[in-house]
Formats: sequence, C-alpha cells, structure tokens
Amino acid sequence: MKLAINQMLQVDELKKELQTNFPDYKVGHAPLNKKTIRITNGMSQVIVGQVKNQQLICVGNINMTDIRFLIPFVIGIALFFITGLVFMFIMMQVKKKEYKAMEAEIGTYLQATIPN
Repeated sequence: MKLAINQMLQVDELKKELQTNFPDYKVGHAPLNKKTIRITNGMSQVIVGQVKNQQLICVGNINMTDIRFLIPFVIGIALFFITGLVFMFIMMQVKKKEYKAMEAEIGTYLQATIPN
C-alpha cells in the first residue's frame, strides 16, 4: 500500500508511535536499513518506509527470520544443494566413457596439429 505524505518521514518518531499503538507487535528497524521500520508478529511482518519524498510504503509479507520458517528453508536449500551434487556425481560416472573418449580424440588431434 502506498500512502501520500507531505513531509519527510521521521523514522524514530514513527517507530515510537507504532510501539505505543501496537503493543502486541514487535517494532524495530529492518536489518541493514535504519530508514525502514519492521513490525513483526510471529511469521507475519510489515515493512514501513519512505519510497520517494512524497510516498510512504507499507508492505506485508512472511517473516523470513522466524525460526519456524528459517530452519525448514535452510534444510530445503541444503537438500537441494546435496541433491544437485549427487546428480552431478552420478552423471559424471555415467558419462565418463563418453567424455574420456572425446578428451582422447581432441588431445590426439591437438598433438598432431600443434607444433612442439
């Protein structure tokens, strides 16, 4: 959601206002960006920040730093990486004769054509 504003955003004042108006939510700065505010409640979050001089943006999405989301996400990435490595190793073994024969063929050609 984009909201029109007519002055520069005072991040610290807005953060204090949000903390008093929403005591059930955790209000803080977004990681690596002190100009945006991050409001979290479990696996949900809302990011509030100034996009341009006259626009305030309020975007909700999933809280990627919540442990209930982060651990399965990391495990999924690890399994994807391990599965990729296993697939690569299997394909290297299956195609070994083919690429060794091609290597020998090209090596023989290069030895014959390139002067020593």
